[in-house]
Order: sequence, then C-alpha cells, then structure tokens
Amino acid sequence: MCRLKPSRTVLTVLLLGSLATAGQATEPPHGKHAVSAFPASSPALIEFVRNVVPSNPRVQAARSALNARGAFQAAASRPLYNPRFSVETQHAHENRHYLGLRQRIDLVDKRSARTAVAAADRLAVHADYIFTRRAVTADLLSGLAGYQTGVERDALATKRVRLMQDFAALTKKRFEAGDMARVEFNLAILVFADARMRQATVRTALIDARQQVTNLIPPNITTPWPTLEAGLPALPAQDDLESLLTALPEVQAAQRRVDSAKAVISLRKRQKVLDPTVGVTHGDEAGQPLIGVNLTLPLPLRNPFRYEVTAAYQQYQQAQQTVNDILRRARARLVNAFERYRIAHNAWRDWQRIGPSSAQQQADHLRRLWLSGELNATEFLVQTSRTIDSQDSALQLRQALWLAWFEWLVASGKVDEWLNVDTYAKTDGTPD
Repeated sequence: MCRLKPSRTVLTVLLLGSLATAGQATEPPHGKHAVSAFPASSPALIEFVRNVVPSNPRVQAARSALNARGAFQAAASRPLYNPRFSVETQHAHENRHYLGLRQRIDLVDKRSARTAVAAADRLAVHADYIFTRRAVTADLLSGLAGYQTGVERDALATKRVRLMQDFAALTKKRFEAGDMARVEFNLAILVFADARMRQATVRTALIDARQQVTNLIPPNITTPWPTLEAGLPALPAQDDLESLLTALPEVQAAQRRVDSAKAVISLRKRQKVLDPTVGVTHGDEAGQPLIGVNLTLPLPLRNPFRYEVTAAYQQYQQAQQTVNDILRRARARLVNAFERYRIAHNAWRDWQRIGPSSAQQQADHLRRLWLSGELNATEFLVQTSRTIDSQDSALQLRQALWLAWFEWLVASGKVDEWLNVDTYAKTDGTPD
C-alpha cells in the first residue's frame, strides 16, 4: 500500500479542502428551505418578470392582435348600410331636376349577429393573449432555472478540474519517484481529461441557457437576473380539477371560438334574408313638383345561400371537438405535472435532509483515509468522483424541481398568482 511522505501532507490537505468546499455548493442557505404558503415568489423575481414579459415581442404581438379585435368589434357594432344620396338634372325640351335618398334596411338585425361574432372573437384573442403571456413567463422562468443551475454546475466542474489537475500533478511526481504504479498514474491522467470534457459539456449547456434568457429580454433591461429559491411548497390536493381546467386560457380561447362559431350560424341564417332598399325622390318635371317612393327587393333565385349555413354548422362542430381535445390534453398535462412535481419535491427534500451533510462527511472521511494511507490513488479518485457526481446530480435534481414547478403553475393556471402578476390589467381589447 502506498503511503504519503510527510512532504506531501500539506498538498493533500489543500486538495481535500477543495473537495469539502465543493461539497457545500448545493447546500442552500439557512432560512430558504421551507416556504410557508402558496404563493411563494421572491420580490426580485416578481419585479423582473413584470419588466421583461410585457416588453417581449411575442406578448406585444398578441397585445396588438387583441387591440385589433377590439377595433373589429367596434366596427361590427356599427350599422351595416349608409344612406345613398343622388342628384339628377336634365336640360332638354323639358327641364327635369331630381333629388333622391335611398337606404338599405337591415331587416332581420344582421348588425347584432355580426357584433356577437366579433365579441366572441375578441374574447378568444383575449384568452390567447393571456396564454402567450404565461407561455413567455414560463420560458423565462425555465431559462433562469437553466442558467442558475448552469452557473453552479460550472463552478462545481471547475473545482473538479482543479482538484483532478492538482492530483494528476501529484501522481506524476510520485510516479517519477517510483512511489506509484503506472496504472494508477494513467488513471489519474484519464480522470483529469474526463473532468475537462465534463467541464466543456457543462459550459456549453450554460451558454445555451444564457441564450434562452437573453432571447426573451429586451436590450434596454439591464437589471441583474434574479436567483430562484431552492425551497418550494408541496402541492395542495387537486380536488377541483374541472374548475382549474375550465379557467385555463387555452380552454377559454377554444370555448370562445365555439361561441363565435355558434354566432356565425345565426349570422349566416340572417344573411339568407336579403335586405330591401327604400328610396324617396323629390324634384320637378316641367315646372311640376314630383315626389316618388320606391322599394327594391333582391330575389334569392340563383343563390339561396344555404351552403353558407351548412358550412357554419360544420365549423361549429369542429370548434366543439377542438374544445374536447384541448380539455383532454390539459387534464392529462395537469395530472402529469402534479406527479412529476411530487416526485421531484420528495427527492429534493430527501437530498436536503441528508445530502449536503453526507457530502461534507464523505469529504472529511476521504481526507482521513488518504492521510492515514488506508486509501490508494485509485480508490481516492473513484470515491472523489462519486462525491462530486452526487453534488452535480443534486443540482440537476433542483433544476428538475424548478421545471416541474413551473410546468404545474402553467398547467394549473397559477403562474400569475405565484408571481403576483395581474395579466388581466389593460386587456379589455380596446386600442391603447
């Protein structure tokens, strides 16, 4: 068994001290483990979301679509036909002068049917707007989770590289001095190379996570990115799934489109009734006053407009089936999100209870064994790698917990409540 020389003791203590520091990387600060009640978001995160999300191009595009639908509704509420004024004069053997006024009559109130269609469309686009805001919020939160995890994983990978580099240098000296076998020396070199490759992979993921966040942030926002809390609450029992599902914006949008399709049926039926035109003419002919009244009534002989009604019925059936499909998928998403979060939450709670302290104890134990000579180089490298791997896995588990939490927030429609963001503010559909 290889034993350390007294001159190597200081270097060994430094190496294992670095490992002990790495073992504390995933341990959250005291006071941030538990969250007493829902919602549970930090003020910095709330402020950051409020600044970023409304200025996102996707959200602004959805906002413009909402304003457009508000204008369409205002236009649909106006009368369908304007009056027509005519002037006619003739200078011949007998002079004739006429003034005419004609008005087409909305006989079966197509105006209200058009208004109902436009109102339902506006409500559907309003729900789309809320859905877009929540989707961008979820993307932003996921990006922050990936970035924060990437930063801490990169720090852990850097410590792994530094530790393995120093250990490789130490084993090289011992190998050259004849105190270590070539197999153990080669293993130290391979483990150092593996640490470098892992560091490169982690840094690539960090770059991708940073890009995901920067893609959502406008250039004029330069505030520091907030950190996410490690402690999250256990989910309440989901006793009233139907209320959660029917309040989701995607379900609301689909239901509003059903209302719109139903209103279109009424409009198409009324459009089968052709509107008459009433006119009044006043003038004089050869010096004699003339007053005339005329009525023009279109005849639906060549086109009775029945196929438009049939098409409207089919579109209504399509909208109904779309609602059923969206509702079914939303229910499955909510149930699955609940299960994923429950699993991740329980695993993270177990890690917080035993993981950080176990990593610290393992580092101390490895140091004692190394100093006493009871652990050779191979065993030391294997145990050290496993200890760091467990800490890296804990960071990835915490990210999985965050992502599962965000997924449940979106699937249950609770993301605005958690962030204390009122997405219904200034969304009446009227232009700004």
